[in-house]
Amino acid sequence: MARRQSAPRLEFEAAAIYEYPEHLRPWLEALPRQPGVYLFHGESDTLPLYIGKSVNIRSRVLSHLRTPDEAAMLRQSRRITWQRTAGRAGRTLIRGTAH
Repeated sequence: MARRQSAPRLEFEAAAIYEYPEHLRPWLEALPRQPGVYLFHGESDTLPLYIGKSVNIRSRVLSHLRTPDEAAMLRQSRRITWQRTAGRAGRTLIRGTAH
């Protein structure tokens, strides 16, 4: 029986970065794989569009493309910032006071 060949699959991260808006690429490429808090910033310099926390900032931020609503928020974003934390308590504290 002949084996059917398929096109090579892209890694999730490579595919996700390709889909993100071009103006966000510098921030996406610099995201750490460590725990912390991340913020999506829009036009406002003082109020973020979204604040999230994760044990792997890079993986979580890239996963935001999975739903249409999150992808729409991402298109409104002008930059992404983050702060690494030592653990869960640090992420919760920073997320609660970030604005």
